[in-house]
Order: sequence, then C-alpha cells, then structure tokens
Amino acid sequence: MILRKSKVPEILLALSRGPQHVRGLQSCVGGSASTIQLRIRELLDEGLICQEESKSWPYQKILKLTEDGREMVKLLKLEGGFLTAARKATRRTRAPRDHKKWILALLYAMGGEIKGSIRMQKLLFLLGKEFGIKKLPYKFSPFLFGPFSDQVLEDVEDLVDSGLVESHREILEVRRPMEDSMVRCNYKLTPEGRKKAMEIFKTLSSEEREAMLSLRRFNEMELGELLGYVYSKYPRHSRM
Repeated sequence: MILRKSKVPEILLALSRGPQHVRGLQSCVGGSASTIQLRIRELLDEGLICQEESKSWPYQKILKLTEDGREMVKLLKLEGGFLTAARKATRRTRAPRDHKKWILALLYAMGGEIKGSIRMQKLLFLLGKEFGIKKLPYKFSPFLFGPFSDQVLEDVEDLVDSGLVESHREILEVRRPMEDSMVRCNYKLTPEGRKKAMEIFKTLSSEEREAMLSLRRFNEMELGELLGYVYSKYPRHSRM
C-alpha cells in the first residue's frame, strides 16, 4: 500500500496546507530529492495528487491534492492530527501528577501496550462508566469517534516526554467500515515505565485493580466493535 512508503504521508499532509512546487515540498518534508521525485510519480499514478503549471514566472510545476487525495488526508489526520485543534481550543493548566497514574496503571493492566489513542480514550471512559470508578479524573465530551478527553492526550504526551511511555505510529489498511484510522499511534510502557506502573497498580484498591483487568475484554475487541459498543450503550457521549 502506498501509504506505507516513506515520505508519502508527509507529502500528502504538506499538500493539504496548499499547492506547492517540488523544491518547496522537499524543503517541507525533508528527504533526498530522488526519494521525493519517486514518491511524487507514485502519487500521481495513484491519482492522489495532480500537477499543473503556475500561471506566472517562473512557470514552475505546482503539485496539489486531488479529491481522492483530500479524502486520504482526512483519514491520515483521524488518528494523528484530528485532536490538535481540540487541544488548542481547550488548553488548560496541567493536571496534577497523580492524574497520570491512571494511564500507567491501565497500560500495565493491558499487558504494557494499548494500540491507538482512540482505544485508550474509550478504555478510560469505560473504566468510569462501566465499572463506576469515581476517582477517575478525566471528563469526557462527545467528539470525533465518541467520548473524548483532551487531558488524556496531555497526560500521555507528558509520559512519553518523561520516558515512561514510548509511542510509535503505525499505518493501517482499511478493512472494515469502522476501521477508518489509517494512522494509529500506539503506546507502550518502557522498562522504567513498567516498573513504575507496577508499583502504581499495586497501590490501587482491589476494586480498581479488578475493574482495570476486566477492561481487557474491551481491549481485545476490534476497534469497530469497541466503538459500536460505546456508541450503542452511551449514545449521548458519542455524538457531537
């Protein structure tokens, strides 16, 4: 799949901000000239971008997204970028340190890794709604893909910065209608993070530990199945 190739997502996202000529595009996304030229030809062949000549001097060839390319960018942004505006709009004072213990404990209970920020949001939401954990500090509002808390992302980014959690992006193929996140950001405990998370998990009450372990069945669901469950059971939290 072309999205798996290096520099393809970067090129598409750069062109989503407006048409560019080749040299400007290379400056924006980095990489060798030969790689960028190759990816441009492949994207032209796929019909995701098109080129036209500028109408003024120096009459350079301008690259722009096609309609299919714009749709692809929407999918690329779902997991990796759709939350940026929400975070800026709702920016607030950093949460107390003990907020982050819930994410560390959840990662530990899920075996050390959670695949996707969307899944992490839903697991924390269900921890409060499904299992009645009242101490959970996050407030969720209806947003894209259902219940969303901007503070969850703030906290997990802090954990990544502190070296307790590592993140990496994974490009996925769309196989089911609900599985339309083309880029997924996965979160995994580092060795230091696992040690800290285990200590935190042991300090939780037996009820809280049992609730977190019970979330494993939701974590094992396909994303579409998990979203369907949340949408149907908590419709008021799943629509903007």
